[in-house]
Amino acid sequence: MGLPRGRGAEDPVGRHSSFRIMQFEEKGRNIVVSGRILLEEEEARKREESMATLSEGMVVRGKVTSIRDFGAFVDIGPIEGLLPVSEIGWERVENVSDALAVGQEVEVAITRLDWAKKRFTFSLRNTLADPWETAADRFPAGSRHMGKVARVTAFGAFVSLGGGVDGLLHVSKLGGGKRLKSAGEAVRVGQSVEVKVDSLDPAQRRIALSLAGAETAGSGEEEADDYRNYLSSSTGTPPLGSLGEALKAKLSRERK
Repeated sequence: MGLPRGRGAEDPVGRHSSFRIMQFEEKGRNIVVSGRILLEEEEARKREESMATLSEGMVVRGKVTSIRDFGAFVDIGPIEGLLPVSEIGWERVENVSDALAVGQEVEVAITRLDWAKKRFTFSLRNTLADPWETAADRFPAGSRHMGKVARVTAFGAFVSLGGGVDGLLHVSKLGGGKRLKSAGEAVRVGQSVEVKVDSLDPAQRRIALSLAGAETAGSGEEEADDYRNYLSSSTGTPPLGSLGEALKAKLSRERK
């Protein structure tokens, strides 16, 4: 018969519903009706309207319907889609329930509309101001800040300076003048550190940091090489410069 959505297993006796006659035989003694086909047609009509009015990049209001480890589902009226954890804000979100709650109204940007697969994706981050647009004013070269270690790699630690801006604390600046094999020998994730901004490149979204008042080893060129290689391995794009230049730089560092 096809019960209306939200009614579940409610007893239909005494309730008025709409049906379509699918089969009429024996002068009305044998009648087959369907309510589901009307629901399917209504869904198709709403889908056609949504396809005509919604577009990727559009900002709409919606309500959080459920929360998962990987994000939250948001109902914007005609459709429901996923708000991935990476799109909740500019800052790293460890626990979705710390940032959102079921029933909360949010303003999101539509990033994907796949009508064929009925998969829709939203972004809350795209509706917020880009923190790197004001990074030069907030983190000028030479300024000191308290930050928290967000990620640790072999070549350095990424320090969260707040507001969605991270800076790189290269391993050569962590040993107090001594070379370390890994940044993990000096810092750990979650540790608070005082850092100094050595250089800033908002266009590349890069900030080079050093421990405030600490001696450093290595060079800015080495730091830049490691950072470029890290980005290349993360994005799958080839590193800047030729293979010969990369090998030459690596051998040069090993001889020091």
